[in-house]
Amino acid sequence: MMKAFFSRTSLALVAVFGLLASAQAEELRTIRIGVPDQSAGSQPFIEGPVGMAYIRHQLEEVFKPQGVEVKWQFFKGAGPAVNEALANQQLDFVYLGDLAAIIGKANGLPTRLLLGSRGSESYLAATKASGIKTLADLKGKRVAVYRGTADQLAFDRALATVGLNERSLQVINLDWTAGKAALAAGRVDAVWGGVSLLALRGDKIDVVVKSGDSGRQNTTQAAFLGTQTFIESWPQATQQIINVLVKNAAEISDPANTQAWSAEMAKQSQIPQALFLEELKPQELNFSTSPRIDPFLADSFSSSVEQAKAGRLIRSAFDASQWADGQFVEQALKTQQLEKQWPQYDSKGHPANAG
Repeated sequence: MMKAFFSRTSLALVAVFGLLASAQAEELRTIRIGVPDQSAGSQPFIEGPVGMAYIRHQLEEVFKPQGVEVKWQFFKGAGPAVNEALANQQLDFVYLGDLAAIIGKANGLPTRLLLGSRGSESYLAATKASGIKTLADLKGKRVAVYRGTADQLAFDRALATVGLNERSLQVINLDWTAGKAALAAGRVDAVWGGVSLLALRGDKIDVVVKSGDSGRQNTTQAAFLGTQTFIESWPQATQQIINVLVKNAAEISDPANTQAWSAEMAKQSQIPQALFLEELKPQELNFSTSPRIDPFLADSFSSSVEQAKAGRLIRSAFDASQWADGQFVEQALKTQQLEKQWPQYDSKGHPANAG
C-alpha cells in the first residue's frame, strides 16, 4: 500500500515538474551572458561582435519589447570564474577562449559551441635587460602566463615551434594585470598575453614575438557558447542572439568601419585606440571576423582538446565536432544574405572555397 502511495506521489511530482518545464519553455524572462573582462579601466569590456552588442545595447533593443531582460556579467577571474558561474547555473551564454571552453566541456558543463571567433594574436613582452629576442631565448627565464586561459595553450604551441616546453623555463601563473605589473617591476623577464601588452613598449620593455608569426593555426580561437537547456527551451531567442552577433561580425569585417569601431573600443576599455588599429589589420579582417564553425575552427578546437589532454589540463578528450552546433550561424548568414561574406577556411587558415 505504501509503495503504491509513493508511486502515485512520484507520478504526480513528475507531472508537476513537466508542467513547470513547459511553462518555462514558453515564458522567457531573462537572458544571462557571462564574459571575461578585458578592460584596462573601470568600465567592463570585451572585444569583437559580443563586445559590440554590449557597448551598443543591441540585445536589449531586441528583447526588451518581448519583456525579456538581458543581464551581462563580466569576470575579472576570466575563464575559470566564468566556468564556475556556468556550473552553478547562473549563466545561459558565455564567450570564452578555447582552453576555458574546453575545460568546462570536459568537466561536464552542458554547453554547445554556437559561433566562432578566431585569429587573436598573443604577444611576448620582455624586458630589454633580459636579452630575450626570440622564443628560443626563453630557456631558463621567468615568464608570466595566465594559466587556465587560452593564453596558456597559445604559449605552449609557440614554445613547441622552437623545441621548448614549460619545463624548459620558469612559468609563473599571474593574471593579466598582475603579469604586466610584474614585468614593469622587473620581477619576471617576460609576459605572454594579449593586445594590451603592446602598451608596455618603451625604453625598458619591448614586444618581441606574436603568435601568428608561425602561422594562423598558432593564433588563439574562442567561441560563443550556449547552455543546452537554454538552446532547447528557447531556440528562437538563441537565433535572435546569433543574428545580432553575425551582423556585428559583418560590420567589423569591413575596413571602412575600423576607425569608428576601434574608437568605440578604446573609449569603453581605456586601451589606446592605436593598439586596436594595430590589431585590426585590413588584410586579416575577413579571416578574423568569420563566425562560421568551418574546418579551421573545428580543427583548431579538436587540436586544442588533444593538447589540453596531453598537458593534463583535462582528464579525458572529447569529440569537438559533436560539441559544435553551426545551424544558428548558417541560418543567420542566409537570412542576412551573407552566405558569401566568409569562405570556409581550411585547417591552416586558407580559403577553401568561395561559398
